[in-house]
Amino acid sequence: MKRVWYNIKKSKNLSFFFSTKVLFLLPAFILIGIFVIYPLILAVGYSFTNYYLLKPNDISFIGIDNYKEIFKDNYAKQAFLNSTKYVIYIVPFQVAISLFLALLITKKSKANTFFRTAFFSPYILSIIVVALLWKNILDPNVGIVNMFLANLGFSKLEFFSSPELALPTISFIILWQGISFQMLILLAALQDIPPSMYEAADLEGANAWQKLKYITVPSIKGQLVFVLLVVTTGTFKIIIEPLVLTNGGPQNSTTSILLYMFEQGTRYRQIGYSSAITVVFALILIVIAFAQRKMVKEE
Repeated sequence: MKRVWYNIKKSKNLSFFFSTKVLFLLPAFILIGIFVIYPLILAVGYSFTNYYLLKPNDISFIGIDNYKEIFKDNYAKQAFLNSTKYVIYIVPFQVAISLFLALLITKKSKANTFFRTAFFSPYILSIIVVALLWKNILDPNVGIVNMFLANLGFSKLEFFSSPELALPTISFIILWQGISFQMLILLAALQDIPPSMYEAADLEGANAWQKLKYITVPSIKGQLVFVLLVVTTGTFKIIIEPLVLTNGGPQNSTTSILLYMFEQGTRYRQIGYSSAITVVFALILIVIAFAQRKMVKEE
C-alpha cells in the first residue's frame, strides 16, 4: 500500500489530484456537484420529456416540444418581459447609488461609522421581513405613505394592486435592500486606492469629476464589473418579493421568470416544462454575463 501511494505521489499526472490544494477544495467540489451540477443535468434531461409530477412512472421523450411551447406561451413571454423590466429598473440605479454612498462614507470618521451601519442594516433583514415591512408601509388603508398623501389632499395609491405601479414598487423595495451590500464591496475597493494618486491630481488642479473619471473608476473597475454581474444575475433571479407582495399579480404584471418556473413546477406539477424554462433561463444568464464582461473589457 505504501509503495502504491509513493508511486502516486511521484507521478506528475496524479500528484496534482492528491495535492493539498485539491484535497482542501474537495468538499466544495462535492457540494457543487450534488446541489448544482447534478440538478442541472436532471433539468436538461427532464426538459426533453413530458414529466408530470403526479405520474412519475409515465415519462415519455418529446424532443424539443417544451422549448417550442415556451415561445408560444404568452405567460412565459410576459414573465421574461417582467424580468427584463426588473433589470432595467434596478441594475443601473443600484450600481450608481451604491458607488455614490460608498464615496460619501469612504473617509474614516465617527459620523461615517454610524452611516455605514445605518446603510448596511437593511441587508441584514431577511427578504420576507423587508417585503412585509414595505407592504404595511405602502398599504392603501393603513400605510403611512398613503396616510401622508391623504393629509396633503392626494388620492391614495394602490401600490400593489395597480398593474402600472406594482412592478416599479417591487423594484424600489429590492433596490432599497440591495444597495447596502454592493456599497460595502465598493467601499472596500475605494479604501485600497492610494491617497497619493488624489494628492497628485490636486496638484494638477483636477476637479472632483476628473478624479472620479480618471482615478476612482479605473482603480475599482474590477469591483464594478463584479457588482454589475452580481446585481444583474441577482435581479433576474427575483422570486420571493413578487411571491410575497403580489403573488405575481395584478394581471401577471409582476411575475418574474423564476416565479413562473416555480409555479409550473409546483402548482401545475409540469416538471418537464418547468425544466425547459430553467435551461433557457440559465442560458440567458450565461450570455448576459459574458456580454457584460466583454463590453466592460472593450471600454
